Amino acid sequence: MMVVFQKPYPLRHIGHLDLMRTMQRALRRSGLPVRYTQGFNPHIRLSFASPLSVGIAGEREIMDVPLESEVGEEAFMAELNRVMPGGMKIVSARAIDEKFPTLMKLAAGSRYRIEPEIELAKLAGAVEKLLQTDEYMALRKTKSGENMCNIHLYIDTLIISGKALRFTARNLHSGSLKPSVVMHALFSLSGIESCYYTVTREAILAKDAHDNFSPMEVVSDE
Repeated sequence: MMVVFQKPYPLRHIGHLDLMRTMQRALRRSGLPVRYTQGFNPHIRLSFASPLSVGIAGEREIMDVPLESEVGEEAFMAELNRVMPGGMKIVSARAIDEKFPTLMKLAAGSRYRIEPEIELAKLAGAVEKLLQTDEYMALRKTKSGENMCNIHLYIDTLIISGKALRFTARNLHSGSLKPSVVMHALFSLSGIESCYYTVTREAILAKDAHDNFSPMEVVSDE
């Protein structure tokens, strides 16, 4: 079952491992026929499309919950929402075939909404500069350490829309780009001091049949 859920702003500092434990506990309490691993210490077979960085809220996070027997999508949502901790909510569930690609394999990018506590007009020039250059070297942190990289390669779109920056990041073989790296670049290019901002991931993206970005939950399994 492909499950879309919300990780709201007040829970943004919950790390991925804690989130996984929270979901496992909720699934156990729900009584749903979830599939467990084999062996001495069985646990729920649970995978996430793209772990969310600490400090970022998520409106449409996605996990895969394999089931031992068939459950209707509406019934699955109702039973799991009944035992979800306060603030978290299942927003959709979709039955997928076992031959469906793994969610991590499908993940091709992420779409973010960034809302800083300054007038966005002050960053407009920096956005233009960043997009016009073919190379902007910045420090990027990964599990293997820190390295300088050309962050321009990871940026699909970056625009100012209303009171927010809309940032679509590409996933590359080398990984992904955190919104904090983009914001550090914009503050530097604009020559202003960094300020507080909130980040919300609006969607995890996959590539559709035409090689365009599309929310993962609507990508066809055909």
